[in-house]
Amino acid sequence: MWHPYRVARRRHLIARCCAAATLLLCQPTSAEAAKQAASFGETFRLFGDAAENARATQPNWSSPLVTTTGLMEQRFRFDIAQQHSGNGVNTTAMDGGRGLDLIVSDSNEIQIGLPPYDARSSVPGTPRISGFADWPFLRIEQRLASSVENDGDYVITAWLQIQAPSGIRRLTTGAWTYIPTLAFGKGWGALDVQGTIAAVLPAQHTAVLGDQVQTNLALQYHWLGVLWPEVEGNWIWYVNGQRGGLNQLYVTTGVVAGRFQLTQQLRTTLGAGYQFAVAPPFRQRSLTPGYQHAWLFTSRLNF
Repeated sequence: MWHPYRVARRRHLIARCCAAATLLLCQPTSAEAAKQAASFGETFRLFGDAAENARATQPNWSSPLVTTTGLMEQRFRFDIAQQHSGNGVNTTAMDGGRGLDLIVSDSNEIQIGLPPYDARSSVPGTPRISGFADWPFLRIEQRLASSVENDGDYVITAWLQIQAPSGIRRLTTGAWTYIPTLAFGKGWGALDVQGTIAAVLPAQHTAVLGDQVQTNLALQYHWLGVLWPEVEGNWIWYVNGQRGGLNQLYVTTGVVAGRFQLTQQLRTTLGAGYQFAVAPPFRQRSLTPGYQHAWLFTSRLNF
C-alpha cells in the first residue's frame, strides 16, 4: 500500500517531467531559431530599405505638434494634451490617436494607432471620468508627389483613417468614423508650411454628431540645426448636427527639437506647445469650443 507522502511526491515528479517534456518539444531547435531570427531580420531590413528610399525623395522637415505631416514617417509617437474647458472640466488626453507609423513602400505608409486614454475631472456634483475613448486604429497613406529641398521642396499626400466606436460609454460617439484627408507642404530654405484638409464623416448618429471639415496649417522655421519653432492654426467647421453652422479656431505655438541620434538606427524627437481658442466665444450648450486652452507634449522615436 502506497504511503500518502510517496504518492504525492511521485505525482509531483511526474508533473515536473511532463512540464519539462512539453518545453523540450515546443522549444525550437537552434536551426529553427536561427531561421526565425533571419526572417525577422529580413523583414526589418525591408522596412528599413523602404523608409530610406521614401525619405530620400521628400523634404526633411519636422512634424508639427498638431498638424499631421504629409511626409512619410517610420516611427513610434506618443502625445499628451492637458486640456481645460470653459465649463471647468480638465482633461488629460494621452496618445490622441498617434502610434506606430510604418513605411511599407516608396510611397505608402500605414499607421497602427494606439487607443487614446482620457482622464477627465468633472464639475462639482458629477463623477470623474477615466477610460479609453474611440480608437482611430488604422490610417492608410499614399504619397502623391514630393521633392527634396534643392529640387522643389514640397509634398502632397492623401490618406484614409478609420475610427472604431470602442470607447467607454461616456467617451464614445457610438459611430464608426471615416476621415479622408489631403496633406500638403512647401519649403523655402529654413522656412516651411505644412497643412491638411480633412472631412470627419460619422457613419451613424449624424443628426447629433454632424459632419466636420477640419483644416490645419503650420508654419515652421528650422533653427540651430535641431530646433523647429512653430505657429499653427487649427480650424473646425461643423457642417450639420447639434453644432451645425458653428466653427472653432485654435492657435498653437510651440517648438519641436530633434532628431537626436540615439543609435545608428534610432533617433528621438521631443516637443511642447500651448494651444488656445480664438473663436467662437464660450458656449455652454453644445460645448463650443471643445476646450479653451491646452498644454501639448509630444515624443517620437524614429527608426
